[in-house]
Amino acid sequence: MQAVILAAGMGSRLGTLTEKIPKALIDVGGKPLIAHSIEILRESGVRRFVIVTGYRAYKIRSYLEEHYDDIDVEYVHNHRYETTNNIYSLYLAAKQITGPYYILNSDIIFHPGIFRNIHESEKENLTISVDFRENLGEEEMKVVVEDERVVEISKKIDPARAHGEYIGITKVTERSASTLVESLEETMDVHGKRVFYEHAFQMMIDKGHEVNYAPTSGLAWTEIDTIEDLIHAREEVYPAIAGR
Repeated sequence: MQAVILAAGMGSRLGTLTEKIPKALIDVGGKPLIAHSIEILRESGVRRFVIVTGYRAYKIRSYLEEHYDDIDVEYVHNHRYETTNNIYSLYLAAKQITGPYYILNSDIIFHPGIFRNIHESEKENLTISVDFRENLGEEEMKVVVEDERVVEISKKIDPARAHGEYIGITKVTERSASTLVESLEETMDVHGKRVFYEHAFQMMIDKGHEVNYAPTSGLAWTEIDTIEDLIHAREEVYPAIAGR
């Protein structure tokens, strides 16, 4: 298996912390966010990574070349990172990949058990990692499920209807790979390149393609968009992960 890590964004909501480095290199627990993800996937045998860069791309390349000589890294650069969203970054990588792979947002930190859950899933359809919980808000990428299937995914879902949150980890199976590329293309044709890639997941669902899920099983994780998120990651989530 291989993995696509989306690391093109500017991380502007983190203020001065991302003036000189991309969000993927923000330190949590003594190492950058992207390093945590790579090491967890490497433990499960993933050795090939496609990193989609944009803002301060050379910083990511320099860090990975210095610290990870035991993995195969290919870089795909999103030259339009300032005017596009992650759907375009994913498309640039996905259209070049054959075979199954994982998608990871670079601004998350998560317990290794969360990745094991999706890595060991035997479902043959596109499978997303979902944190089933209450108290969801407007900002979360919410999901609605029925049995083993995801039937809705969007930030616009009424929190009262949602069952959980998509955390930014996806398993693209052999069966779903080409369909995902087609959906990414069609979604951008309809909605443009400034939407989230989860719009393409919803288009797959709307067209009758099954999308499944793997639960986080209550294990620690967080997405880091703001200073408050970063404090939460450093003071609560990372200690929970480090203790395993």
